Amino acid sequence: MKRTAFSPHEGIYIQNLKTSKKNDMPVQHYHDAYEIYLQLNGKRYLFYDNVCYTLECGDMFILKPFNIHYSESREVEYYERYVLNFQADVLRSILTDEEIYLLLEEKIHPCVVHLSADDMEDMLECFRRVDSYAGRKGFLADKLLCSAVLQLIMKAIDHTDESPEVANERLAPQIIEALEYMKNHYKENISLDEISEAAHMSKYHFCRKFHLITGSTVLEYLNNIRLTKVHNMLLSTDMTIDEIAVRTGFVSAVNLTRAFKKVYGTAPREFRKLKKQNQ
Repeated sequence: MKRTAFSPHEGIYIQNLKTSKKNDMPVQHYHDAYEIYLQLNGKRYLFYDNVCYTLECGDMFILKPFNIHYSESREVEYYERYVLNFQADVLRSILTDEEIYLLLEEKIHPCVVHLSADDMEDMLECFRRVDSYAGRKGFLADKLLCSAVLQLIMKAIDHTDESPEVANERLAPQIIEALEYMKNHYKENISLDEISEAAHMSKYHFCRKFHLITGSTVLEYLNNIRLTKVHNMLLSTDMTIDEIAVRTGFVSAVNLTRAFKKVYGTAPREFRKLKKQNQ
């Protein structure tokens, strides 16, 4: 099975999924887009920010770009959900840059909340509207779609301010220790021995437990932390690849390029160049 750390979404991506098969993510991952997710039926388990959330009918979560997460079915085979991923740039046809910043940076906060039956129907109608506009053609199609996305975002923000958080379970303290250690030391050349020592566990038992909880190996998770930083720096700074490599724990441009190309399918220089051309 192909293990993917990065799931790109250009522009606006919306999908309604119904499945009767277990569907676990191959590995924890992140997007370069915002995500709004609505659970319609069944059950799903979301791992995010050192917490495991049990998602059931009416549960919604919002993630910002570069938020690492992982979800799985566990014992449940059937579930249905709607998901919207969107780039900030798509709102430029109806909002100014300042308005986009205020909306997405000041108003949207990563969260997992439970909606009332009425609020869920409210959100579901917004998702359906975006879905219907996504297939339209014509000179006003893009503006209609962006307007529907904006309405969905505003509804989601309103409901997150009013709705209770979804029940969750904290991860084992040892795993949290390891995650915090990686977040605090990803810039350094840390080893698996050092990470398992921070978790106060033997390397063998730690690796098994870590994979069971996060859906990835320890080194995959560490690389994902580093790659989210690399990705962000490539888009938001003019630092050289060598400088980025040193600041993100890859030590050299060669190591960074190898890891980046494995995930993105392209070298970081070409990735940066392509993104700038598309802006």
